[in-house]
Amino acid sequence: MRIWLSTLKIEPGSWFDGEILVSTNVASVEVRTAAFSINSMHVAPGVYRFHTHVLELPPLSRRHSYDLYIIARNTPGEQFVEETPLRVE
Repeated sequence: MRIWLSTLKIEPGSWFDGEILVSTNVASVEVRTAAFSINSMHVAPGVYRFHTHVLELPPLSRRHSYDLYIIARNTPGEQFVEETPLRVE
């Protein structure tokens, strides 16, 4: 799995983008934290992208670091997970 993310620090009003390159047998890619979850769009064999506008977040979830999980799943449901820290301002 190869991952490109526009930033590792998000704040309300910003855009958060990414591209994930995976094997062609992957059926879905989810980008998730404890605060939100994004289902990436399948744009070509083995290529998934997301583009989301970060809306206002609850005050208690801001100014924290979270684990950002990138979860690739195949049709039978087997998953491969990569993680990286994400800062929410």
